Amino acid sequence: MTSPEARFLLFDPVGNSWPGVRLPQVAFSGRSNVGKSSLLNALTGRARLARVSNTPGRTRGIALFEVMGRFAFADLPGYGFAKVSRTEREAWKTLVEGYLSGCRRLRRVYILVDLRRGPEEEERRLAEYLSAHAVPYRWVGTKADKISSREMTSALARFAGEPWLDAGGAVIGTSARTKAGIDRLRSDIRAAFAP
Repeated sequence: MTSPEARFLLFDPVGNSWPGVRLPQVAFSGRSNVGKSSLLNALTGRARLARVSNTPGRTRGIALFEVMGRFAFADLPGYGFAKVSRTEREAWKTLVEGYLSGCRRLRRVYILVDLRRGPEEEERRLAEYLSAHAVPYRWVGTKADKISSREMTSALARFAGEPWLDAGGAVIGTSARTKAGIDRLRSDIRAAFAP
């Protein structure tokens, strides 16, 4: 899956379009400023496939991208820093939970965490929700280029020690800017789609 052919498929703000997508899928979830769009662009080799914004919370629905005509990436709305109303935040929660618990073609969820912050309460709740619904997940650390190798060792250590952390497996450290870890993440995605 080196620079795979990819295209925008659909944007679903309310949950009535994604059920019609028949492709197997992996989803990407994380805080509003964690770099989901940049990571998706790095994975596909398409600089403008997913819109990158300086304003957290611009993804206000589920965006699906078809990859190689065989599977799809789902970009889920971010959480944490988006400046939106409580009503809109609840609508996102309903949309995302409906997708995560109802998408029978979902193979894995990648929980993105800024390596400088580490996993926090929102990530714990998401990981426990996924475990309760038997949805496999993996940890992906983003913005590896922003920390030193010494800081990286400390950052990776924060992804262990609790059941909800351990269930996500070893964290895959990545940088959308330098492409560090991108090939490793692609390999993990391929494994998620293996028969």
